[in-house]
Amino acid sequence: MTELPALSTLARKALDVLKEGGEFRYALETSRFTKREQFKTHLKTATQGTVRGIGFATMDELRREGIIVPVHHTSVSTYYRLRPSA
Repeated sequence: MTELPALSTLARKALDVLKEGGEFRYALETSRFTKREQFKTHLKTATQGTVRGIGFATMDELRREGIIVPVHHTSVSTYYRLRPSA
């Protein structure tokens, strides 16, 4: 990954977290208020803390550029990490 495409500021910030062992989590969650289920995207640090302000749009930008790939999925969640160096 020597030449990265033009990325947004949030995507570059997410890339720094991912390089340190973080991952994106796209999962079905239940809202505390409405009790309805919906898919949510969170950027998790290596210590499983949540990075606020970075969500689906940033994950989708990195996924479209081929920078992150799915590493594990179930019927209700998918985890994305940096593409391994070839």
